[in-house]
Amino acid sequence: MSGRTVLVAGATGGIGEGVTRALLRQGARVVATGRAEDRLARLAAYVDGVGPGTLDTQVVDVGDPDSAAVRERLAALGDLDGVVITIGDWGSPERTAILDTSSEEWQRMIAANLTSHFHALRTLTPLLSKNGALVHLSGFSAEIPYPFAALVGATNAAKKSLVRSLTAELDGAGPKVYELVIGPIRTRPRAAIGADSPHWFSADDLGRHAGLLISGESPLAEAPLQYLLTRDQGVRTTPLQ
Repeated sequence: MSGRTVLVAGATGGIGEGVTRALLRQGARVVATGRAEDRLARLAAYVDGVGPGTLDTQVVDVGDPDSAAVRERLAALGDLDGVVITIGDWGSPERTAILDTSSEEWQRMIAANLTSHFHALRTLTPLLSKNGALVHLSGFSAEIPYPFAALVGATNAAKKSLVRSLTAELDGAGPKVYELVIGPIRTRPRAAIGADSPHWFSADDLGRHAGLLISGESPLAEAPLQYLLTRDQGVRTTPLQ
């Protein structure tokens, strides 16, 4: 990844910080974006000394509806070799049935977990070099019923469809677009509350995998849809039946 510039959208989240760290270890110049300067400062402190890559933090909302303005601001970075989109909102920690979900919560989740991804794709894809790659993450709830957290599943399914359609529209004429459908991921915030398992992929694993896709060195570089559910299952191009 030496000499390559990769933008990580949502770099201050639990997954984003692991992806950022892994890409730095692979030698990339990482542009870490987030909406809060203090959280980006904490990220910079966390990855301080991780190399040989370099870190550039940018306070910017890639999900802003004014895609042209955000794109103009980020264009100063030059052509991007890679983009990793790891933004999203799991919603309220309280489990709520579909029939008990308010219209306000529905609209909030659509905005935070779907519309923001549409804006991010519209903003960031044109900044990629023709030989670059965009890696987008969605949860496995896109594939299965998700009782009492249906808005997460519904928006994940919609995001997956959106990204798969973008791949088809580009049809090899632009940067490669990858949709990674992921299971539970090991992160620092999850470990802090006791939610951890050695059978899960880690956020760093995702970053290493994204780096191989962006550099074209992965044996799965020609597979636009991939599943990373558990370490035991490995990386697959189809879900388990």
